[in-house]
Amino acid sequence: MKLASYRAGGRDSFGLVRDDGIVDLGSRLDGIADLKALLERGLDTLDRGLLEAPADHRPDDVIFLPVIPNPGAIYCVGLNTQSHFDEVGETLGLFPVKPQRPWLFMRTARAQVGHGVPLEKPNGTPLFDYEGEIAIVIGSYGRFVPEDQALGHVAGYACFNDGSLRDFQMHSPLFTAGKNFPRSGAFGPWLVTPDEAGPPEALHLTTRVNGRIVQDMPYGDLLFTFPQLISYISQFTELLPGDVIVTGSGEGVGILRQPPLLLQHGDVCEISVTGVGTLSNPVADAEGHHRAPESRTDVEAAIVASYGRKPGARSAPTATDA
Repeated sequence: MKLASYRAGGRDSFGLVRDDGIVDLGSRLDGIADLKALLERGLDTLDRGLLEAPADHRPDDVIFLPVIPNPGAIYCVGLNTQSHFDEVGETLGLFPVKPQRPWLFMRTARAQVGHGVPLEKPNGTPLFDYEGEIAIVIGSYGRFVPEDQALGHVAGYACFNDGSLRDFQMHSPLFTAGKNFPRSGAFGPWLVTPDEAGPPEALHLTTRVNGRIVQDMPYGDLLFTFPQLISYISQFTELLPGDVIVTGSGEGVGILRQPPLLLQHGDVCEISVTGVGTLSNPVADAEGHHRAPESRTDVEAAIVASYGRKPGARSAPTATDA
């Protein structure tokens, strides 16, 4: 089952995505305001008859919102693949010791958009980068969850672009500033339940910029698996329906390429996950009150100021045609 959040006719809603269109569940389910509320009630309470209801919208006629527009928490995992850990160490000389536990940071709901909606490129920094990742959406309450029961708390999976402003990211070891510019990331296009997406081991992520492959990541690249992440987070907090875990990005990020490949106005960034779908977003310059008083465009100067030196000689995988 595929479930999406969207805006149609000036109204926010959520629905079931099928090949023939979208069934509007928001107008059919009394007392359930959004997809998060449906997860709180439980997907198993959904009337199976609704699966056969006539479609109300074509995907082209709606504006997709982030899969969960109002998550209680968005937990992100830094350097959670072997390949990305290696490329950071070899190009920048950072983090010589592999994480013994997940390195977490948070994103806010304001920092992402839905499928098809432009990513906002700030003018105050030239270091706007992509990170393709797989997002876990939590479907049921969890506290002190054993690893062998962790996947039972998953409502589904989605694609995620952990859009990053690298200079602000380097202002502290906690990453937060560079990960929370408004509308800098994306979450979508929809949630796919595990029975349709398949087991985590079958998930494979590909990131494209303007049609060219820049990241290619199998599930086996993760340092901490989905069950390990769910179990670990549940040790220090409650996991609630609608919470999101953004699980990690593989090698090939733009800042570490030679030369750097950073997102520009007019680019299109796509994150594809087998069994889930493709999250596609154009890139557009910030406008109006989101524009900084002073523009910065010198990429080399920004990299040197942020990292203390240019990235090293190791090249990430060569971009290839899709």
